[in-house]
Amino acid sequence: MQKKASWGWIIVVLVIASLAVAPAFGDQVATKGKPGGGTKPERISHTARQERPIQLGTSGGSVVDLANGYCCSGTLGALVQDAAGTQYVLSNTHVFAGDSALGGNGLFASVGDPINQPGFVDVSCQNISADYVASLTYWMPLIPGAVTPVDAAIAEVIPGAVDPAGRILEIGTIAADPVAAYLTQQVKKSGRTSGLTTGKVAGLNATVTVQYEDECAGNPFVTTFEGQILVTPGKFLKAGDSGSLLVEKKSTNPAAVGLLFAGSSQVAIANPIQDVLAFLGVSMVGVETAGASGAAPLAAAVANASNVKNRHASRLASLPKAVGHAVGVANGKPVIMLLVEQLTPEVQQAAPVALDNVPVEIWEVGRIVAY
Repeated sequence: MQKKASWGWIIVVLVIASLAVAPAFGDQVATKGKPGGGTKPERISHTARQERPIQLGTSGGSVVDLANGYCCSGTLGALVQDAAGTQYVLSNTHVFAGDSALGGNGLFASVGDPINQPGFVDVSCQNISADYVASLTYWMPLIPGAVTPVDAAIAEVIPGAVDPAGRILEIGTIAADPVAAYLTQQVKKSGRTSGLTTGKVAGLNATVTVQYEDECAGNPFVTTFEGQILVTPGKFLKAGDSGSLLVEKKSTNPAAVGLLFAGSSQVAIANPIQDVLAFLGVSMVGVETAGASGAAPLAAAVANASNVKNRHASRLASLPKAVGHAVGVANGKPVIMLLVEQLTPEVQQAAPVALDNVPVEIWEVGRIVAY
């Protein structure tokens, strides 16, 4: 990682005149992926062009996602279907329909926009029609300053372009029925940039403020999400992994848990998958399994802590450097997590030790951005 630019996604390719490119790398730039693509020879490539029909967990994005001298891409996360059996690729709004301003290219994301595999950042910003695998269908608008439930979008599969069983690179097929996240749950994901990674659920019912841009390398804005899932460690998700499906850490047919869309150097953020599916009116394409049994650990205590957190949400949001709050666990008991961009003496002095007898822990997570 050598070059840094505005806003925390990974870099891209600078477009000069006739799309000659000058690649660079950086932690904080205006894209959702990094150029170049290679992976170690012994590992499966998530950035290369997949043989058709493709598996998911791979590089992809919208052909409209090119503006201001940059091109952007993310991850084609999973396969879903509607009641009629029509199949769609699932990813994030900011991956499939992130162009919400005329800005640098004079275009808005629109129904029917082609979705490619691999994404622009892995083919030097070239628009190659043979790489199209789906067509943008439906998405949740991201409105500056609003409270948004999910960052989710679907694109109808082009016949023969995507594995109809919904296999995901390094994960395989998944369970047809999703499961709810619970604290300390072991999870994994398969994404464009960091491939297969594992982690655990560190927070539930999270309210987080996430930073976006209104097009590739465009103008910044923020929107707030409620009821989200926090995953650690920070290296679990990297720029370009947005759109990855969060699943149980099981070797065979793991169930979907969430849709990853944002993060920082310390934490990853996912929409609960049930919220995503309900908004889009689809279900997971997967294998019928016996399903999970039993109640989630600490369910009643977590619910109580969530109620306390929600009652004090305004106070928590107004604290210095606050970027969110959630319910976590420490020493086997639920706690309220205060998420701050930077831990300062001012933060430590202002933050409560407890709220209604539920301990408050301060988590320094840095800036949370759409990945």
